[in-house]
Amino acid sequence: MKRLLQMLGICLAVLLLHSCFDKSKYAPEPYLRPLEIIKLSDHDYMHISYLKDNKGGYIPCNGYIRKEGDEVFVFETPLDDSTSVQLIDFIKNDLNATIKAVMVSHAHIDAAGGVNAFTKAGIPTYGSSKTAALLARDTITLSNTFQLKDSLMLGKTLVKMDYLGPAHTDDNAIAYIEGPEILLGGCMIKSLEAGKGNLADANLKEWAKTVATAKYLYPDVKQVIPGHGRRGDSTLLTYTIKMFPVEELNAREEESTINEQETVQL
Repeated sequence: MKRLLQMLGICLAVLLLHSCFDKSKYAPEPYLRPLEIIKLSDHDYMHISYLKDNKGGYIPCNGYIRKEGDEVFVFETPLDDSTSVQLIDFIKNDLNATIKAVMVSHAHIDAAGGVNAFTKAGIPTYGSSKTAALLARDTITLSNTFQLKDSLMLGKTLVKMDYLGPAHTDDNAIAYIEGPEILLGGCMIKSLEAGKGNLADANLKEWAKTVATAKYLYPDVKQVIPGHGRRGDSTLLTYTIKMFPVEELNAREEESTINEQETVQL
């Protein structure tokens, strides 16, 4: 009887050990909070939400908060309305501030996915007229649009909004905060060592030119916030310009034309 009990104990231990290392029970499933807020200074915060890609991973999507007194300017919404409500509540309850405006850089979900939440809360929404036209297809409305530029005062700080041309998308715009000299580039600007990313709606011919225009307009920029990845300084602008060289594109077009002509002759 004693031996039987010992054998049963060994079998039970083996079963428990097997269950502890059962890979099906412990398959790696990334846990990510829907919204992260990172304090950069008493005036500056980044908000980050996570977009699931088609490979099962997650892409961090950057947004920005600027606080002056009891007023806040938000650049980019989180990915959806429910996460945007969390951001609105954080600003109201934790920062004890009122959102004066939210600007979206373009019509993709990682920039404008939560516009309706801000609209429902009575918060003015800004974007280029091109972005407004694209969002209108999904019955999403921006209350303030601009063709080329707009601006607003946040306390005593001037916030500029510019449409400088196509790049990541045809409608992408940027914002610039004077004083701290912060450029909010959205997906138009790449973080260092980033790849080219989503090019589905990109204008590869104009991308470098558009970023070069931003670099020319704001030579004193001290901090650059890209759409994804780590923030940096003006080196992010240089990095992005070099990623989409016009000369390389022209060479590719010429090579493609020659190949097409040879194919036709054959």
